Amino acid sequence: MKPTSLPKRFAQVTLALTSLTFTQCNKAAADTPAGSTPNTKSAAPSAGSASGNSAALIRDGASASFGKVTSHLELGGRSFEYSEAGGAKMLATFLDEIIKMLPERDRKDLPPGFTVAKLVEILGLDSIAATGASSRARGDGSFHSRAFAHMPQGRKGLLTLSGGPAAKLMLLDVAPKDTDLALEFPISLKDFAREALPGILAMIPPGDRTSFEHEMSVPQTPLGMSGMQIIEKLDARVGIYLRLDPSQKFQPSPRAPEFPGADGVIVIERLGWLVEALKPQFMPMLSQPDAPVTFTDEGGVLTVRMKAPAGPPPMDYQPVVRFDAKADRIIIASRTALFDSVIAGKEKLTQGADFTQAWRDLPEEGNSCLYASARLLQTASNLIAIAAQKEGGSASEKAVIAKIFEWLKPLLSRGQAVVIANQPDGILAAANASIPAGGTAITAAAIMTGLGVPFYSLRSVEKQAIPARVEEHNIPPAVRPDIAPEPKNNR
Repeated sequence: MKPTSLPKRFAQVTLALTSLTFTQCNKAAADTPAGSTPNTKSAAPSAGSASGNSAALIRDGASASFGKVTSHLELGGRSFEYSEAGGAKMLATFLDEIIKMLPERDRKDLPPGFTVAKLVEILGLDSIAATGASSRARGDGSFHSRAFAHMPQGRKGLLTLSGGPAAKLMLLDVAPKDTDLALEFPISLKDFAREALPGILAMIPPGDRTSFEHEMSVPQTPLGMSGMQIIEKLDARVGIYLRLDPSQKFQPSPRAPEFPGADGVIVIERLGWLVEALKPQFMPMLSQPDAPVTFTDEGGVLTVRMKAPAGPPPMDYQPVVRFDAKADRIIIASRTALFDSVIAGKEKLTQGADFTQAWRDLPEEGNSCLYASARLLQTASNLIAIAAQKEGGSASEKAVIAKIFEWLKPLLSRGQAVVIANQPDGILAAANASIPAGGTAITAAAIMTGLGVPFYSLRSVEKQAIPARVEEHNIPPAVRPDIAPEPKNNR
């Protein structure tokens, strides 16, 4: 077996060591942030406090970020965690010193100008001063969890992919009644182009960098804008809302269980500039007598409707597309009835009891969010259980699987929701779920989700052999967008 290259092994060690910087606490005085002192003497409890019922905060040696982080959390619940994360820069410096000591033959595969310090800066990890998380039980048996990553100087590097300031989430106004899955996320590259792209390009060999910059400067047909201009303008947000239809059934394959039908709505905001740029190209095609659609373009609102369903039930979708230039909003609905309901705005997701309970205590403003109804979770669980039972295996193995899904049932009996919201000084995540999320888990989710979806959106347009690897590993593409083609075996 071919031994792992030193740069690859070094990268693995780097990632492992970097993860430790988010769990550091009680660090030495040399690693305390500005505004802190090494003295750890505690302040005495106030005379009026009941012994054992109050928490005394220290005055000397207090963390500069503690108040900022805890202002977003809840104290006195099931769990509470706080940790400074100021060790990233120190660790990067240490690793860069090790790189300098490596033989030239072991450093030749590293990108020119690469340093761990630059990598940490590009990722934006050096901007995180501290993290914290809290969790408390709710009356319905679920847990309300919160996490905050404090960034005194704001989000930097790849963390800018999480979008701009938090705004009212679209699902509160647009998602139709009985929506089972609601997902919102930003596709924002303008800050990335300013904050992170220059650092990435600086580590690319000069020849490759020149070629890339040339390609990005060439106007793209039919937009008339260069790739760089598109990146600098791209600041959109997307909402996907799906609703199950148990009255319709379909079976992907003879061995697969029956799936319920579904309808969906996609809402895209702040992408009107792209529609206007493409109008001269697609409007003449829509006007052709043999076009499969009809359209109206009145009062700044363009509506395009399919003339006939796409196929027989349950695939009898008949999409409608609406672009409102004034609202800068695109709405795509799978069927006319669903489209009419969304435009009327009388039957909304917010009117449902399951959603109301799942969303309680979550912020209305955010950059990303996810809501999954109890019906969706139970349907997915049942389908997986049926598929697992159909697979080969001994009776004992099937009994274990059945026991696992029996244990999961109460956890899936209620809707679950999470919101991620940019703040002026960090990123906040809040969730209502059947399992409490604490510490590094929800903090990492808050950070990575903010950049994961838009990063996947970029990767998905690349012509790579990802699907084959995904199928081989049995991992959903949205979970593992980083899977690359298998290297050739040279044995």
